[in-house]
Amino acid sequence: MEELFRRLKEIINHAGKKQFSTVLGKIIPKSLVMIALPFLKISLSRRANGVSNVELRCLVDWLMAIPLHVIQRGAGDEFVTAGGVDLSEIDPSTMQSKVCRNLYFAGEILNVDGFTGGFNLQASWAAGRAAGTAIGKYE
Repeated sequence: MEELFRRLKEIINHAGKKQFSTVLGKIIPKSLVMIALPFLKISLSRRANGVSNVELRCLVDWLMAIPLHVIQRGAGDEFVTAGGVDLSEIDPSTMQSKVCRNLYFAGEILNVDGFTGGFNLQASWAAGRAAGTAIGKYE
């Protein structure tokens, strides 16, 4: 609890003139910020340096007391990396960027989604092999 309080104070000291909601959104999900601050009657537009130590302690206490319950994991809920370099910007035979010559991509930097359980690993290995082979031929 104290560590979170100290971390928030440190962030506020470095970004005091920014909105507290923006600063807080760097360490907790923004969707949670949008719930926490109104619940604690802290204005979403208040500057970080305007939040008192008492309000900060209330926030930390509230965050530490959130009951989280894991219900279950179902099919399709697997964790994957979404986003990344668009596949249309890559030559699939070499994994070289079409935008920046001699730049190669493989693994979770690519915008490839799939079920966990080996599928993402296989895609990463295959892309890595294609990139390595292409780089070896280039050298």
